[in-house]
Amino acid sequence: MSFELSIFDYIKGEEFTEKLKEVNGVNSLGELANIYNVPKTTFSTWNSHKRNSHELVVRTHLRTGIPVQELILPKGFPITELHHSFWVNQEAPESGITSSSPELQSPQLAVLAINSFCLSNGQLVPTGEIPYAQRMFNSWDLEAKNTIEIETNEGRFLVDKKQNDAVSGEYLIDMDGRLSINHIQRLPNKLAVIFGNATFEVSEKDIKVVGRVVITVEKKG
Repeated sequence: MSFELSIFDYIKGEEFTEKLKEVNGVNSLGELANIYNVPKTTFSTWNSHKRNSHELVVRTHLRTGIPVQELILPKGFPITELHHSFWVNQEAPESGITSSSPELQSPQLAVLAINSFCLSNGQLVPTGEIPYAQRMFNSWDLEAKNTIEIETNEGRFLVDKKQNDAVSGEYLIDMDGRLSINHIQRLPNKLAVIFGNATFEVSEKDIKVVGRVVITVEKKG
């Protein structure tokens, strides 16, 4: 993915070791040392030098099921700052926001998720879901259930699968099981498809139009 993954302000030092005590139901660093098989002096060093241990966070999460964000982020951290899968259709107790709250029902704040893919070697490789503002989809006259995002070396493309009858424009097409994004111009009883610097006339039976590219975000450089 090409977007920036900014750092979080993780808890450190005593705040971190106190969190470990809390989740393990103990009161001393000695007890933590026994639980994690880590020297007591290590916890003391973390307290003195404002450090934490992401390895212990991962280990605790995998052994107990306690969410990672509860182990490493400050108390009261707004869950809506995390990936939408942490809070869409769930309660967000830190902020009091839920998927049915007026804040998220506002056209300015409502969020939806669509399937995202990487187009590689003629195949669509799923890369999960990506959130978009509902108001953007409304302005584009798109429906989330019929829209997919595709990333290539050239940029990102939103494809409307409802528009699968090629007329003129950029389309996601399938030829012999290999997918690509190409410009198509409809001709009488044929389609003119541009591949690189060449244009080929093909029968509609020779290709399958998956959908039309409606939004393009080109990569710089």
